[in-house]
This record gives sequence, C-alpha cells and structure tokens, in this order.
Amino acid sequence: MQPSASSRVFAVVVAYLPDAEVLRALLDALRAQTSGVLVVDNTPMDDRRVETLCAALPHDALRLIRLGENLGIAHALNVGIDAALAAEATHVLLSDQDSLPAPDMVAELLRAQDALTRAARRVGAVGPTYTDRHTGITFPFQAEVPGKFFYGHRRPDATHPTIEALTLITSGTLIPAPVLRELGPMREDFFIDNVDIEWSHRARAAGFSLFGVGAAVMFHSMGEHALRVWYFGWRHESAYSPVRVYYRIRNFVALCRLPLIPWRWKLRSGWNIVGVVYTQTVFGQQRVAALRMAVRGLWDGLRGRMGPWRG
Repeated sequence: MQPSASSRVFAVVVAYLPDAEVLRALLDALRAQTSGVLVVDNTPMDDRRVETLCAALPHDALRLIRLGENLGIAHALNVGIDAALAAEATHVLLSDQDSLPAPDMVAELLRAQDALTRAARRVGAVGPTYTDRHTGITFPFQAEVPGKFFYGHRRPDATHPTIEALTLITSGTLIPAPVLRELGPMREDFFIDNVDIEWSHRARAAGFSLFGVGAAVMFHSMGEHALRVWYFGWRHESAYSPVRVYYRIRNFVALCRLPLIPWRWKLRSGWNIVGVVYTQTVFGQQRVAALRMAVRGLWDGLRGRMGPWRG
C-alpha cells in the first residue's frame, strides 16, 4: 500500500553542539525523504558550526532556526513543530541530531500509518525500529504482553509488522498534524529526557494509539558511548554524563507524579531507573559525580523543581 500522495512531511531536527559530519548525514537523509527540514539550533550563538553546515546545503528544503542558547529539547521541538504546522505540514517527523534514518524510513512510516488508519485505528504516532550506534543493540518496544502484569517488550516480525507501543522515543517519531494540534506542546519544564515519555502517555490518555514499525529502520545514539557493566553477566549499556543522570532521575520522579500515567508503568519503569543509577555510579567514568547528581535529581523531582539544571 502506498502512502497518500498529498502527505507533506516536515522534519524537525534539534541541534546542540553536534558532530558536523553526523548531522550532515542526517540532514542529507531527511532532505531526500521529506518536504522540508527545520533545524532548530540550541547551540550558543558564538558557535557557528550548525549555521556553517546549513549554509553549505541547498536551501530549497532546509531552514535553520537559531535560538542562541540551550533552551532545552522540548522548547526547540515546540519551535520547530510550530514552524512545520505554519508551513502546512500534514505530518511532523521529530529527530535528534545523532540519528540516521534508512533511505525508506519515512515512506515506511507513512505506509504503516495509512494501513492502521484504514483499519480504524486512531493513530497518534508511528516510530521506527532503532539500533544504538554505540552498542549495536536493536531495541524492542514497550508494550502490553499477554500474561504479564507489568509491561513487557515486543519486536515487530512477519506476523506482527507493527507493534502497539506504550511509548516511543523522540527521534524518528512521525506525528500527524491534527494530533499535535489536539495534544498541545511538549513539556518544556522537562528540558531534556523523558519529554517523549510524557508526550506518549498524554497521547494514550487522550485515546490515541502509538505504533512501532518493523519495516522502518533507524540508527541512533543512546547516551554518550557504550559502558561495559555486570548484570548477571557482562553486557553493554549506554553511558550518561552526571548531568544527564540528574535529568533522567528528576524527570522520572516528575512522571510518577502525573495521574494520567498508569501506576503499573511507573513501578516497572522504576526498576529501569534503579538500573541507570547502578550502571552509572558503579561502572561509569564519573561515579561520585553521577551519584551526587542522582541524589540531587531525586530531591528536585520530589519538590517539583523543574526546568534546566541550575548547577
């Protein structure tokens, strides 16, 4: 089934001190698959790397919006989404700066959404199957699994080419314009981390369904690099800076305070957060700083202190 010829997909890419070559590959891939690419740059104004890169690319389908300072991923997404909707986008594709979509990713996402809509599903968003560039791990989707009290994880296959997911990550997520208008902006007080999780739960609470698509493929960087950890055997997990540990802990606590999120999800995801603290404070390169920031994140989350880290 071919996607509708009337689809106008605009990509919103949030940039912050990016690797220029990685960002160039992403922009080239998105320009070939979309009606337009909006780069929202959180990089400080005295750093012109994104401006220089964008100036070297054809401008017919590329627009740079410089914010001049790091105002957070949620604010940058909202700026880009507003610009895409003003350009009469039918769909908005969200992207981090360190992702790389397969050449047919957008087409496969559109096909999946069209098929689901024809099957009378109220689609809030569709997202690709993604592989971490650091660890080589291809991630499954959080999903309800028959026989499990808490949520489990499922991968698309030939029998189930799409998986109804509980949450989708920001990068690669394709959202119809009417859904964005109905649900409103991303939570800017989260600043970074779990912005996508909050939006996913808000969408589901409003009656929309989210889907992971097996035929849509993307490579993505989770964390700064791979970290070798022991958890009933040696494995690789994503490494995060102490500040990112702060945001992950604080914003998870903020999620737990939201009544729209099911308590079963909160309990199950709490185990993942314990894992983040364990891996970063035992095996990370900045163990003491990570522990200090985890405690600070817990405290700020409990007292509702949101926005950017003020340290």
